[in-house]
This record gives sequence, C-alpha cells and structure tokens, in this order.
Amino acid sequence: MNKRILCLLLALACALSLTSCHRSETGTPAAPTLPPAQAGYAAPTGDESLIHSASVPLYLPSLDGQRLLTDYVTLPLNHGQHNAKAIVQALMTRGATQQTQALGNGVSLSLFGAQSVEISCGVCTVNLAATALQLEQEELYRVCAAITATLCEIEDVQYVNFLVADQAIGMDITGSLPLGSQTIHPGEELTVLWEQMTARRAPLGENPADTPVSAVATLYFPLADGSGIAAETRNLTFAGQSPDQLASGLVAALSGGAQYLSGASAMPDLSALMSAPPQTTELDDGGRMLSVYFHAGLENTLRQAQVDMPCFISALTYTLTSFIPSVSSVRMYIGGTPLTSLYSAAHGNLIFQNGLLLRQQFAPYLMDQVTLCFSSGNRLKEVLRALPYQQAHSPRMLLAELMAGPTQQELDAGYEPVLPEELTADDVLGISLEGDTLLVNLSARCAEMIRTQATSWEQIACYGMVNTLGEAIGATRVRFFFNGEMLEELGGTLYWAGEFLVNPSLIDKPLG
Repeated sequence: MNKRILCLLLALACALSLTSCHRSETGTPAAPTLPPAQAGYAAPTGDESLIHSASVPLYLPSLDGQRLLTDYVTLPLNHGQHNAKAIVQALMTRGATQQTQALGNGVSLSLFGAQSVEISCGVCTVNLAATALQLEQEELYRVCAAITATLCEIEDVQYVNFLVADQAIGMDITGSLPLGSQTIHPGEELTVLWEQMTARRAPLGENPADTPVSAVATLYFPLADGSGIAAETRNLTFAGQSPDQLASGLVAALSGGAQYLSGASAMPDLSALMSAPPQTTELDDGGRMLSVYFHAGLENTLRQAQVDMPCFISALTYTLTSFIPSVSSVRMYIGGTPLTSLYSAAHGNLIFQNGLLLRQQFAPYLMDQVTLCFSSGNRLKEVLRALPYQQAHSPRMLLAELMAGPTQQELDAGYEPVLPEELTADDVLGISLEGDTLLVNLSARCAEMIRTQATSWEQIACYGMVNTLGEAIGATRVRFFFNGEMLEELGGTLYWAGEFLVNPSLIDKPLG
C-alpha cells in the first residue's frame, strides 16, 4: 500500500471519530493526529457570508383557481434570520406563469407595518396592507391559502395567522366569522376549502351570535421568566360568532393555561376575575374596539400566581386582536378604571392614549424559543430559551446566549455554563456557512480561556457550541478558527483543526 493511500485511510479514521481526534484522559492519542484536509476554507470576518441563494417553492393558484401549484424560484436568503418575510414578498410579487395566476387577481399586494411578518413557536403572522380589502372574500381566502401553503414548507412553521392593516380578517359580510389560524396541504382543492369556510357562516338574516363556530385560534401566553409572550395554537369552539362571545371564549381558553408551550406561566381563572362580559364598540373608521373588565384584585391575583402583569396584558391584547375580526384596539378596565400606562422592567414604559391598547405596541414582547446546550455535571443538556423572534435564528446571537450562561432559573434547575462567562459577542469575529459546514471564527482570547479550563470541560465547551449552532442553522458540521487561524490543540483532549459533526446523540451522555 503506498503512502498516499495510507494517509487517506488514516484521515478517514480520524474523521469518523466524531470528525475531530479525541485524546484519552492520559493524553495518549485516541487516533493518529494528522494535518487537516485542505478544504480551502477561509476564516470568516463578519456575517455577510450567511447570505446565500436557495431554490424555494412558491404556491400559486392554478389558472382555473381550483388548486395550488408549485413554482420554484431562486431567492437570496440569510441563514442568520428567519426567511418567512422574504419568501412572502417573493410570492406576492411573482407574476403569472403558463400554469399559475399571480396572487391578487390584479390587486397589488404588499405587507403592512414594521412588524409585518412575526414568528413565535411555529406560528407565523402575516400582516397585509389595506389593499387586500379590495379583494372579494373568496379571492382573499385564495391569497391566504397560497401564503399558508408556501410558509408551511418552512420547517418551523405549522400555522399562519393573517391580519390586514393590524386587524384580523372576517370571512362573512358582517365581519363576524374569524378566519383563524391556517394550515393547508398543497394538494387540497381550493374550492372545497372555501365551501368548508362558508359553511361555518351564520345563515343569511340570522344573528351571528346564535351560530356556534369552531376554529383554530392562536393563544399568546405570558412566559414565566417575564421576558415576554409566546404562541400556542388551539382548536376552540365558541357559543356564537359575535365579537363579545369570541372574546369570552378566548379568555376562558387562556385560563386553562398552555397545553404544550414550554416555559409558559400557570394561569389563574381569568373568567372569574372579569367583572363584566366583554363589550364591542363599532368605530367610525370601520374597526372595532373591544372593552374587557377585570376586578380590582387582578394584579394581586396575577402576582400570587407568579404571572408578570405586563406580559399578561400583552398576551391578552395579542390573543384578542389576532383572532377577532376587525378589532383594532382593546380597552382594559381594572376595578372600573381604564389602563392608561404600563411599566415593564424588561421592556420599559408604554402609554395608552385614550386607554387604547394597540397590538403593535406589544411587538417587543413577542418571543420565539431556541434550544441551547448547557451542561449538568459532565453531560450536555438542552434548554429552551426565549428570544425576540427577530434574533432567534442568528448564530451570533445564539453564541452570545451561550457565553452569557444559564439564567438564574436555569442555574436553580441544575444547568451550568459551557463557555467562560468573561466571553461576549465581541469574541465572535465571523460566521459563514459553506455547504453544510458552519465556519466560526472566535477571538484569540476565547482560545486562551478554553486552554485555562479543566481538560474534562473542553468537550463540553466544543459540543455545546456545535450542537446549539448546528440545530439552529441546519449545518451538519462545524469548523472553528481562532483569530483567523486553525489551532490543533487548546486543552489537550480535542483536535480543533478538524471539523466537528453535529451530534445530538451526545445530549445527556457523559463527556470528558
């Protein structure tokens, strides 16, 4: 066997040992230490290389409007942020093809407001501009179906909510029937789906309050750590379709607490805390104001239940305005007095002019959840961490969260840091993705701090970063640089100049 073949076989053996070569506790190499393969990777500077081109399926109505057809386009996307907004914009501006119509039947569609596409725990909310109201209801439903089918192709999107100019959509003449949270399989017939929607309407000439309705609603719950709110979908049945009945049903559903959302506060019986049923006022601009009435003891009851008051108010406002058609504002009375201001340690002061709570005022409270790998003893353990949804897909932000270490609540639960607490986001010099390999350029200070830790801790630090980043960004392997250079050894137990495979099987198993 010639030397070239022998070297290749030895390199393969090293790669199979979790790609990088581990050393035993005695320092004896567990596999031959060879120079890394010449992959041609350069150390990244900044995060610009996270921008890439990708083929994305868009779903557009067929020429006869009966079904949705796939139209693949190549879009510039960013691995450092959620791409739902870019994909929706591409869909709305996509022209007709030989098999498909453009969305909107001639009406120009666009997004509304600074928070036009929001993501929270599998739920994407799309806020369309007011031009969408020019569409006939069936055509508007077809637009929503196309957007839903397109966004549900994204791995972490299961449901889509729709607003038009910050107001939920009604699917009948009176604006009573809620569209609700949508999830659509591309093979379904649009005409059948529309017939199912119209069958839920109140019979013509009858009071919508006399017609029960079932729909999927997105409920927003306060998070126990006081950081904000997060979404959970629920199939609910309402006694009738009036806004007041829908509001009462949503409050009752919130009282039951989250069913599967991790980290949500345990909720008190909110219905029992209400001093009067919700009331709707029709506004001159065509929207609706919903008034909700609570006893004076609301804040004390929430405090006893360890529910953050500002998070509760934002969760209730988001829940009501995301589902009940045409509700543009909420007025909350506590002991007969309208709420006019709010202070949150996490989000600062809010002032409500004329006592009107607007959905967009609470946008900073909306959180998504990410998975971080910390340690417990010499084992990696996963923890869900709430982050502002705009930051939840940024690998730089995830590294910063790892460097910040566990929260006090996580420390109390037995989680321990995986990186030295002296490190900050400034120690992340650059990140890029080359194929399925994530390149991470850390500071020389980071390398030195890893060197000074106990050798049994080195694998914890490495795979805490590798598994956290790999899961978030979809990479299968990670290569590290330190101040632009590949270093072979830091603590003596890992060969850092190779590539580390993302390895979920290491979670909750001994390392080091």
